[in-house]
Amino acid sequence: MRRRDDEGYTLAELIVATTLMGVVTAVTTVAIVQIYRSFNSTDAEIEAQNQVSTAFRTLDKEIRYARSVSDEGVVDGDHYVEYLVNLDDVDTCVQLRLRTSTSELQRRQWVKNAVPLSPTSWTTLASLTTSPKPFQVSAADANALDAFRYQRLRVTFTSKAGLGESASSRVSDITFTALNATADDNAKTCTEARGVDS
Repeated sequence: MRRRDDEGYTLAELIVATTLMGVVTAVTTVAIVQIYRSFNSTDAEIEAQNQVSTAFRTLDKEIRYARSVSDEGVVDGDHYVEYLVNLDDVDTCVQLRLRTSTSELQRRQWVKNAVPLSPTSWTTLASLTTSPKPFQVSAADANALDAFRYQRLRVTFTSKAGLGESASSRVSDITFTALNATADDNAKTCTEARGVDS
């Protein structure tokens, strides 16, 4: 039986077509949402890894040549450690801080023995970072055969990026060896700026 041009479609045909279109739309929407979540998750992982890499590069080139590293300390809930380096032939104190109120790993510096004490502004090495004990300093022992001849600074923190289901985190546990730091009297190196605002 041949249809005439003006007959149109039956109600059953319209219901079947609408149902099929709804299924196709639902499948497409689910696929787009999954792609969006996957993109956000990957983006958060990359951001967390970038923060860890940036912090590592900055600290590695400085701490490796540090002449001394202070004992770690806590002031008003913030964790501190300092080290002494030679930047452009000037003895320079560098201070690291894990600021608990903003969850940031920060760095600043000042010229050693400068009067008045004038640290630079804090720069953030990694944000959304947490750690119960971010800094651990190991003393040098030049005489013992089973110990380390140089001071070492262990930096441990977790860096987070993203929100909700897309959040990602990277745990960093890095030990830097200060190849020029062999003295035993480094505990108070550059600690004069702890708690001083810049």
